[in-house]
Amino acid sequence: MLRKFISALLALTGLLIGLGAFGHSFMGRKSLDIGLAGLPIDGHTDKLIYLVWYFCGGCMLVFGVLVIWSAWQAMRGARGALCASSLVGIFYLLAGVISLAYMREPFWGVFVVLGGLALCLSALLGFASAGQRAMRIDQPA
Repeated sequence: MLRKFISALLALTGLLIGLGAFGHSFMGRKSLDIGLAGLPIDGHTDKLIYLVWYFCGGCMLVFGVLVIWSAWQAMRGARGALCASSLVGIFYLLAGVISLAYMREPFWGVFVVLGGLALCLSALLGFASAGQRAMRIDQPA
């Protein structure tokens, strides 16, 4: 029961990470447009900036899918799948902490929270799975 609950929370975290791709790619683009409008950059550089912008949005979507997949696999008993959600959690947590320290904008706390959740829930899920497995081994047949 505990494993299912933690898996559901991890999947929800993955969903939030994945939905962030749409906020980044479509809503965040308005700020990018405004920021680039006054800069004297050539057409190639302009295209490159937008290409990287949408690539980052795609990465956020893939990260979210990986976290959801990890939660699904872990709920079914595959602890090895938690490596993906742990790596996404570490990346989001580090990117959030570094960006928060560098930019001093509260927005980056979202990455800290989502990364911390993905990492902590992955660890809890691993411990819960290990504990259930140990209980089954200790019980007489």
